[in-house]
Amino acid sequence: MPMPAPQVTDEFLEILEKSRLLTHEQIVEVVEELDLQADAVSADVAAALIQAGKITRFQADRLLEGRHRGFFIDHYRSDHILGTGGMGWLYLSTDIDSGNQVAVKMLPKRLEGDAGMAARFQLEAIAGMKLNHPNIVRTFEYQRTEGVYGDVFYVVMELVRGVSIEELVTRNGPVPWPQACDVIRQAASGLQHAHENGTIHRDVKPANLLIDTSGHLKIADFGLSKIETEADEEFSLQMIFGHDCLGTADYIAPEQTLDSNAVDGRADIYGLGCTFYATLTGKLPFPLKSAKQKLEAQRTRKPRPVAGLVENLPAEIPAILEKMMAKRPEHRFQTAHDVCRALSRFACRQPVEFSFEDTLRRRADAARKKIAAKQAHRTGGSSVVAGRSATAHSAIETTIRDKTR
Repeated sequence: MPMPAPQVTDEFLEILEKSRLLTHEQIVEVVEELDLQADAVSADVAAALIQAGKITRFQADRLLEGRHRGFFIDHYRSDHILGTGGMGWLYLSTDIDSGNQVAVKMLPKRLEGDAGMAARFQLEAIAGMKLNHPNIVRTFEYQRTEGVYGDVFYVVMELVRGVSIEELVTRNGPVPWPQACDVIRQAASGLQHAHENGTIHRDVKPANLLIDTSGHLKIADFGLSKIETEADEEFSLQMIFGHDCLGTADYIAPEQTLDSNAVDGRADIYGLGCTFYATLTGKLPFPLKSAKQKLEAQRTRKPRPVAGLVENLPAEIPAILEKMMAKRPEHRFQTAHDVCRALSRFACRQPVEFSFEDTLRRRADAARKKIAAKQAHRTGGSSVVAGRSATAHSAIETTIRDKTR
């Protein structure tokens, strides 16, 4: 259980010491260095520590809520939230032994008994550790350790200081076609490596493609992948989710909607085609309401022609896109390498402007809202508790923001 939320300096520093983020000696030094007054408001103290680089906004937020546990998993310290999803939390973490920054994904204890989620988590780790390509997020290790509330599975991955293509399009709108061609070409290069090593991604979509400020792209999240040598995990996924519809309705290949096990690399090419469409136009191929309608459209309909949505688009690009999104696998490009070759003469690498710090803040806000919604649901749909929490955080964030500009 968290401690009472700290109100003044001494209370905040007590929680900080319990967290192990700073030692007692370091706290004594920082109090003197920053001239922290005993009666100062805790949010002011947190802001001063953030500005001095002693703690992060994420850490301050938790400490101000009275939470001193959960900042460490083995020798990794959690510094920021990178994301949250059905399989747990993804953190920007520091390896305190080496000082290197990494991404750490944790599968919480409550999901350990969920065969489907456990299988997905292990699949992602196995796939990541066997693949080594400039356009795929590297996975360094898969571990199980004793956590605060029980055993915790976690995966340590390469940190990508980037945004997803989904985030990029949501913020900036459609990507110019030369840059979009380069994005998809890079993704195809990574997929070719995965396919050559017996791995089908099965969930290629804009949210799983990360791009940095230089324009370099990496494929993430192999949690639904099909790996030739991992029959047990594939069986677990099928038992939980069924043979059909492993994937995302907006980007899933027609044959994958019928039997997700009976697919090959051409299913990823279809998903990449849908991603290409969304990247170029800022629109979904089939913007329908229900998943059932979307799956049916993937099997039977053609999307609105991209040529009418993108200005000055070379005639060859709609033809490439149409071939990637052909309903029958035999009518598509047969390898991801073929996609690379088709797009290479149109592709142009461009830098991407964004603030990674702002991106982290937006992701943390999204995670906070998600938690608040779950809390409201658990309390019978009432938003009172969640609303108070959000209001308190807003006041704290305002203080920290004003003092750390």
